[in-house]
Amino acid sequence: MNEEIVKVSRLCYQCGECTAACPLRRVSKFSPRGFVYNLNANGVDTAENIEQWNCLICDNCYTICPQGVDFPALILNLRSEEAANAKEDILAHSVFSEIATFMTFFDKGVPTEFKGETDENSEYGYFPGCLDYLDLFMDVGVNFHEIGDYAIKLLNKIGIKPRIASLKCCGHDVLFQGNYKVFEQLASYNTEKIKELGIKKLVVSCAEGFLTFKKYYELEAIGVEVIHISQLLSERMEFSDVEKARNRAITVTYHDPCAMKRFQLYEAPRDAIKKSGVKYVELMRSKDNSLCCGVSGMMNCNDMSKALRAFRLDEVKGMNVDVLITTCPKCLSHLSCLKHESEREEEKETEGEYNFEIVDLAVFLGRLLFSVHKNSI
Repeated sequence: MNEEIVKVSRLCYQCGECTAACPLRRVSKFSPRGFVYNLNANGVDTAENIEQWNCLICDNCYTICPQGVDFPALILNLRSEEAANAKEDILAHSVFSEIATFMTFFDKGVPTEFKGETDENSEYGYFPGCLDYLDLFMDVGVNFHEIGDYAIKLLNKIGIKPRIASLKCCGHDVLFQGNYKVFEQLASYNTEKIKELGIKKLVVSCAEGFLTFKKYYELEAIGVEVIHISQLLSERMEFSDVEKARNRAITVTYHDPCAMKRFQLYEAPRDAIKKSGVKYVELMRSKDNSLCCGVSGMMNCNDMSKALRAFRLDEVKGMNVDVLITTCPKCLSHLSCLKHESEREEEKETEGEYNFEIVDLAVFLGRLLFSVHKNSI
């Protein structure tokens, strides 16, 4: 057992707060406390099983732990040691990991083309992430490319013409899968490219991209600030009184992505939404206590994750909203997947339907500002 694992695991004094907060505990016998206990009692060999791959790395346990035990970091550490032995069948969407790996063999980043005005001399860079790849491989009734289009238009609206940062994958999924080698190759390329472009403010609309660049890169050391687009929109975006009056008929709620929890980026998305004049209602499980969509690092797409998605969508359904908004393309894809599946069923009870839209924050605000107003957002 390496020193880092020992250091993290021995902070735990078995209070059980983490198990109570763990969303996976709702659908399985998984227990962070129990995992750490077995690790301390029996050594790292006991962790070489499916348990370490089931963890969602949602940060709920870290947020609530009175000892500050970084259980997600412990899991990532263990996965990195066992990644070479991990079977492909643990990955629900292995194609995305393969794409990330292929990127390490090429000298250029991902070509991108989005609507809106850009400026190759801007200190702001916008990184669209994996949007176009999600469009290629996710048939869930979502236009992911639209997120990038509206993100740039919204930035234009608040006076920013960003350059498009044609980087490689940020590496979030391979990192969460324990493949540190590929992650470090991607991070090294992206860091050098950001320096070369002269970007001082890297704007992302993806929650996972925000987490990855801000926590796992060292961009602050080279004078680069990582900004989630909601932070800019909440500060600078304005709606007219006429627009606000028009939007009051729309009731919305917001799903906090797990990737926002580490930096407690909760208020900016909500403030950006409320500025539009819509009626906002809060979910019972939100912010630190938000319920994970059930998918982590493109793994765990199974009966347990489906049950967690159903819990979340049922909670939203009970709020009688028109729109569920999020800032994570993965949450958007997997929540939409279950909604899409329910819509395709030939025989279904009325109470099983999810009669609300699920959209990205940039798309929601962009449609309000730039599209002809419709009853369906």
